[in-house]
Amino acid sequence: MKILEDYHTHTKFSHGVGTIEDNIQIAIKKGLKTIAITDHGPLLSNYGININEFDKIQEEIKFLREKYEKNINILLGIEANIIDKYGNIDINEKVLKNIDILLVGIHFDISHIDLLNNIRKRINKRDDIKNHINKELITEIECINTYAMIKSIENYNIDIITHINDKFPVDVLKVAKVCQKYGTAIEINNFHKHPTVEELCEISNVENIKFSVGSDAHRPMDVGNFKMALKKIKSCKLEDKIINKKGVDFIEE
Repeated sequence: MKILEDYHTHTKFSHGVGTIEDNIQIAIKKGLKTIAITDHGPLLSNYGININEFDKIQEEIKFLREKYEKNINILLGIEANIIDKYGNIDINEKVLKNIDILLVGIHFDISHIDLLNNIRKRINKRDDIKNHINKELITEIECINTYAMIKSIENYNIDIITHINDKFPVDVLKVAKVCQKYGTAIEINNFHKHPTVEELCEISNVENIKFSVGSDAHRPMDVGNFKMALKKIKSCKLEDKIINKKGVDFIEE
């Protein structure tokens, strides 16, 4: 199976090291048909985009679309951050109306509107931390995270949920069922451990569930790198559920 679209890449505008054009050129070189530029939302501390530069990003992509129109389809997107337990994200309506694809995830070091009591920053998938935290607290935080993600899916037109269960624990199966209802794809991230093979195999039984493969490239050279993700796909026999292999038009006419 060949993945022809990379819907998750970053640039120097947020936590990446290359330019938008660098990513595009590598994507073309690797034979991709579509690339999405999906820099981090503005409330990711030290890494998110400067929202005042969004117009600049938009204009640059408009220029590059014309330059490379015969070579590749270029999407303008955002990897937005869930910022509170109600599922709100750090992207305003103006930006949402001007992007082609919306990715949403949970990250560390978010400037939360309600701070979530700061406790969410302590609960993640690193065993050295989990072993020192009360299991009941982990369960409680998982419930909060799951509720937040579900509300976000219900309230926004989200195309892809990124690296689910990697930064903070969520009930993957519950989220997957809501994703199926709203037509949101769950990402198989090439860089992050989660979702694991076990998690993917579990949620693959949800009827009509969709998956997206993303490189999560922070360097141009990593654009179109799906090696680890493809191993997971093969292990769970998910080939028929992957949206990237045949292409999806995220731009609404």
